Amino acid sequence: MSTLSGCHLWLDSAGAQWQKTGKSLNGGIDNSGYHAFFEALIEGRLRLGQTLKQEELGAVLGLSLSPMRETTTLLEAEGMITVRRKVGITIFYPDMNFVGNTFQFRGLLEKEGLRKFATTLPPGWIERMRQSHERIMVFVREVNDLNTYRIPVKALEREFHESFISAYGNNHLSMVYARLIQKMYLIRLHNLDAVGPIHTITSMREHLDIIDGLAAGDIEGAIDALDRHLKGVLHRTLTY
Repeated sequence: MSTLSGCHLWLDSAGAQWQKTGKSLNGGIDNSGYHAFFEALIEGRLRLGQTLKQEELGAVLGLSLSPMRETTTLLEAEGMITVRRKVGITIFYPDMNFVGNTFQFRGLLEKEGLRKFATTLPPGWIERMRQSHERIMVFVREVNDLNTYRIPVKALEREFHESFISAYGNNHLSMVYARLIQKMYLIRLHNLDAVGPIHTITSMREHLDIIDGLAAGDIEGAIDALDRHLKGVLHRTLTY
């Protein structure tokens, strides 16, 4: 079997995992308009910082007036939009303060979660994660196309990082984290160079450093590697 064929078999599995876990990663929000809003931003049908009328947003999301009002209320409560009379609806735009605070909060949650996770490491997790990362790096190099590798990379990133958050055993915290990650993903998509092939592979290699620390039983080394990874992602998001 060729290397690329092996990658495609793994991607089929990753896609199935994405479908299975997607509901648990939605931040506990069961609203079709809310998720359509995120998809529209990811697909470029809406833009961060854009201002438009409610009926225009409803047309993009495919919502009639009543469900649109419910979605608007929810998005405003989540800080995703600002509604102003005679102006319209403005989609949030991540300034430097927002980006910095978001990464800081994520780091606090993940580093302590990793410490807990390291003491109850599931059998086979290290080898499975190592193989998954090696395969996705091959796939990203081969296809060299963001639209092709975006979803499987996102699925692997979420599975990897959510392993640490799951170690808390706290559903409320997991929902907060899921909403945080949604916003962070939009921040990274705003700067497409930050999620291009070169930087995606760099992130996967940083993941492998964390895995190596866990494999060696070096918890502090793994936490340091996670800290370097998050700082690297922040740097790539703000610089490139």
